[in-house]
Amino acid sequence: MDNLLISLLRKFEPETAHDISIKLLKFAPILFNKFRHELLEQEIVGLKFQNPVGMAAGYDKNAEVFESLFKIGFGFVECGTVTPLPQYGNPKPRVFRYIEESALINSLGFNNKGINSFLNGVQKRTDFDSPLGINIGPNKDTKNFIDDYTILINKAHDFADYITVNISSPNTENLRKLQDKTALEELISNLVASLKDKKVQKPIFIKINPDEESNNYSDIINLISKYSIAGLIISNTTIQREQNLSPQIRKQDGGLSGKPLLKKSNEILELVFRETQGSIILIGVGGISSGGEAYQKIKLGASLIQLYSAFTFQGPNLINKINKELVQLAKKDGFNSISEAVGSGL
Repeated sequence: MDNLLISLLRKFEPETAHDISIKLLKFAPILFNKFRHELLEQEIVGLKFQNPVGMAAGYDKNAEVFESLFKIGFGFVECGTVTPLPQYGNPKPRVFRYIEESALINSLGFNNKGINSFLNGVQKRTDFDSPLGINIGPNKDTKNFIDDYTILINKAHDFADYITVNISSPNTENLRKLQDKTALEELISNLVASLKDKKVQKPIFIKINPDEESNNYSDIINLISKYSIAGLIISNTTIQREQNLSPQIRKQDGGLSGKPLLKKSNEILELVFRETQGSIILIGVGGISSGGEAYQKIKLGASLIQLYSAFTFQGPNLINKINKELVQLAKKDGFNSISEAVGSGL
């Protein structure tokens, strides 16, 4: 069934195929049996995860199908990126599919229906067994990015199990400048201060890009610790292009994801875990298409992992497949819980 569905969707342009898949998840019956195993269960930042495999932000931008994603096997789902106001994004075409290299390039630019529509979707939630994350970002033409983040984190706070602050998309001009030390401290300090009167403090993650100099990651880690941020999501898409990639990929602007991102995102994941040694939670994302690659990220220090591109290439059965492989690999290494494997490869 997956192969037939993927073959049909590939006949459409990537963004159209994505829209069709959202409609299928929204209206078609879910026929999957979610794989569960006690070895995969964890409690992290006060949240219970049935398994460590999550859907990354970018797929369910408008919080329309997260419960369907739970049903097909994901242990958690991160919706968004959502902005304060509805936003069309960048001009089309803005998503490019490279099947032979299992890669995607997007220059979407935070296209979404805005926070009010988004929260209407979240409020319909009935499944509270799997964590729901909300990924937030600014409108591209806003005068002050920090104001947008502050508005969003306060609006989303009571509806999210955790919140991700996306400062790493390459498709909003000047957004990545927020990863610089001074700008990032101003952002984080403002967000933390704005939430100080909340009775329950939801975990906050920062999603970073893989294209910085090594010392910049040290600055980020210090700020994360200083302001008691839960952790980092490593990483967003890359704007760099390795020479071994096809000319089509090398010349196309936008954020590159999928298989070519695996090595680079793993390098940053390893770098950050070596410096933090488990003091913050790391979520590994980038290039995962198998249980072995998911397990590699876990052994490099990721407590949880996320994927998106491989889901578009392989379909829903991939999620249960990865979770089953994770159980086999962890047992082979003598672990009784997947959490015991975190950082064990270093």
